[in-house]
Amino acid sequence: MMIEKIKKEIQIIAEVGVNHNGKLQKAKKLILAAKKCGANFVKFQNFEADKLSSKKAKMAQYQIKNTKSKSTQFEMLKKLELSKKNYPLLKKFAKKNNIEFLSSPFDEKNYDYLTNHLKCKIVKIPSGEINNYLMLRKISLNKNQIIMSTGMSSLTEIADAINLICKKKIYSVKSNNVKIIKPNLLKYLKKKIFLLHCVTDYPVEDKFANLNAIRTMSDKFQLIVGYSDHTKGIVAPVIATTLGAKIIEKHLTLNVNDKGPDHKASLNPNEFKKMVQNIRTFEKMLGNGVKKIENCEKKNFFVARKSLVSKRSIKKGEKFNYENLTVKRPGSGIPASKIYEYIGRLSKFSYKTDELIKE
Repeated sequence: MMIEKIKKEIQIIAEVGVNHNGKLQKAKKLILAAKKCGANFVKFQNFEADKLSSKKAKMAQYQIKNTKSKSTQFEMLKKLELSKKNYPLLKKFAKKNNIEFLSSPFDEKNYDYLTNHLKCKIVKIPSGEINNYLMLRKISLNKNQIIMSTGMSSLTEIADAINLICKKKIYSVKSNNVKIIKPNLLKYLKKKIFLLHCVTDYPVEDKFANLNAIRTMSDKFQLIVGYSDHTKGIVAPVIATTLGAKIIEKHLTLNVNDKGPDHKASLNPNEFKKMVQNIRTFEKMLGNGVKKIENCEKKNFFVARKSLVSKRSIKKGEKFNYENLTVKRPGSGIPASKIYEYIGRLSKFSYKTDELIKE
């Protein structure tokens, strides 16, 4: 289960999307690259161009800019579409290379295909389908765990989508305030639905990343939240983990200069590997939260701490006071914190100047 994977480490999804440009061999190379980079999942998209877009739908501005073309969405998607017979091959190839296969359906038939034919236990709902109620109503939480991207979405739309998937009203939203109507179901939902903060543009300008929304969504919905990143570079996904993101999704390409709508918002394998390494380093640095003396500190304990030391020579039977007693390194003697217990006490031994007190 996804929840068990998250308990072990932050889950990193290498989003291939359509960066294979409709070519099976390129898709396989991207699976190998994702594995080599250290990703937990490699993700594709299941769609047929004629079911996803009308033939007259215009391309988004970023698609025109990134593809340097003014064709229709349908024409663009047709070139990027993989044959359905290729998906079992890709899933098998991913398994052979010890990386989990994941895909996003763009309609109810492709959802059925992923869950019933490919037997995918985890399904990713893309941002653009959050209001595709024809598909969302088909989702069965008994069969699947759902990762849902939330680009272009309000809190109300997210709540409505979850309610539809659950076939129960779990949340209500009024004036941007989310009310949990059935808190008794949250324990179950936390194992089934995972939200990703996302901003839908390719690439996203830094000023629009709005990473604090990760905390907002986590607080409002009380579910595990991650981040699907479309900014340039690796700064945003690493920061996202410090804000509590437990799943990181980032586009992977073999070449950012390839033709296609998403390559410009993707990382090449070297950059993706660096992102993974930074996230794993962050996880190590987090620790378990227990404040204690760490093993690495013990060798420095006596060097850096202080002990009770004679400020001048002290005779046996002389009373300790602030004129003859002080604290200095090393910390191998009586701890400096004990000084108030010794002030006014009679010395049992004689001491030379700068000698550790030993009584």
